[in-house]
Amino acid sequence: MPHKALKPGEITTDVPLGQDATLGFIGHVETPWKRLQDCPKRAPLDGPDSTVVLTPPWDRALEGIERFDHLDLFLWFHRARRDLLVIDPSHGGGLRGVFALRSPVRPNPVAVTTVALVARQGNRLIVRGLEALDGTPLIDIKPGRCPNA
Repeated sequence: MPHKALKPGEITTDVPLGQDATLGFIGHVETPWKRLQDCPKRAPLDGPDSTVVLTPPWDRALEGIERFDHLDLFLWFHRARRDLLVIDPSHGGGLRGVFALRSPVRPNPVAVTTVALVARQGNRLIVRGLEALDGTPLIDIKPGRCPNA
């Protein structure tokens, strides 16, 4: 995917990342956002509905998830740049290193977001508050705050 032009002062690297870790995707998310520019930066926990789809056999690991009101989703922002070190964020504030931002632009585009669990339907979780592009790969799920039981 071609990268946007750099803003003044932004810095990139062409140094490749080491290949000493392996991640496997356990599913994906289905959201209303088909284009990056439409994704919210912070989606409210009161809507709209999105779906977390687990690929078998990982759906078996959902047993008991209904006891929680909130989940932490770990996503792989597969469309994000991975070469920027210093960027000028669109929300202002001037140049900052990517580790000083919650931007998806980072060496390893792992995103962590908390969503409200609405329902489980087999291998699908209906959630609210998800800020991700439709089709974003899912890495992991952890129960969040507010257990029901």
